[in-house]
Amino acid sequence: MSLSRVRSATTRTARRERGKPVPYDFRRPDKFSKDHIRSIQSIHEAFDRFASNYLSAHVRTAVHSELGPIEQTTLGDYLDRLPPQVVLCLAELEPLVGRVLLELDFTTASRLVDRMLGGAGEERPPFTATTITEIELLLLRELGNGLFHELANAWEQVVRLHPQPCEVVLSGQQIQGLMPSEIVLLVQHNVRLFDSEGQFTVVLPASTLEPILPRLNARVLFANPRRGTSPEVLAHLSAQLEEVPLQLRVELGRVRLTVQDLLALEVGDVLVLDQDVSFPLTVYVENEPRFYAFPGRRGRSLAVRIGGTVTEEWPRTDELDQEGGTTLWPTVQTP
Repeated sequence: MSLSRVRSATTRTARRERGKPVPYDFRRPDKFSKDHIRSIQSIHEAFDRFASNYLSAHVRTAVHSELGPIEQTTLGDYLDRLPPQVVLCLAELEPLVGRVLLELDFTTASRLVDRMLGGAGEERPPFTATTITEIELLLLRELGNGLFHELANAWEQVVRLHPQPCEVVLSGQQIQGLMPSEIVLLVQHNVRLFDSEGQFTVVLPASTLEPILPRLNARVLFANPRRGTSPEVLAHLSAQLEEVPLQLRVELGRVRLTVQDLLALEVGDVLVLDQDVSFPLTVYVENEPRFYAFPGRRGRSLAVRIGGTVTEEWPRTDELDQEGGTTLWPTVQTP
């Protein structure tokens, strides 16, 4: 067979394959093009960074979020696949019309709540509409509001969104105002917290994103990159940092004892510390020396007065005596 005949046969085969009908489900029309999905993927990669920082600061431990698969389906099919134990947050992102869903799997949600309550981040008993407490519901709503705020920050390069207070439900049957036939885009995010892995999913209805779909393309997305950080984002980050609790402790002094001396201690024994009475005490912030302070009392409570940072030098007793003082400690013990 000649080379020209082989090429002709290959061309006819390719034409027949291109002409084959492609199945199309009219119940699930494709609302999002590949360009739309690529743009949303880029936006939610930024959302992962924002969410990781927010959750880490909120629960005072490292939380890592990473973008997972993106799927286009109907809301009804998505709700049918939901597990029995799930946390769903719904919020409006003005000026867009409609509500966006944020699904938290039960393990991740319960560990975050336990951490916010001061625990070690262990899995809590299952949430149900009858057993969940007001405090747990309030904390879940706080988590949802924070994540929606970070989602709005990620979408800022496309449209400025203003999240409204979210609603928390514990079952897909409690969702109202959305049609089961609604086409939605499921953006999954994988979360690592301590030694466990979980996920949360952002559910974006096509009707909600329809007004801004023309802007979801690479040309528009990268032609207007975010120039620095907006004052609103800086203010939000500052407010979050101000709420992070820190442990402060004041060290009166130290002493080294042998086991024999420790076993021989009795009531009334005096331990001589290595702290010089002419020097102020050291204040530790998260086990790091930061300040010098003078001991005293405020009312019926012991107190310390910050005198400076640990980088400053303090005068010795003989230098104070030249100015008419004795030691630093008695001068600050005022009522």
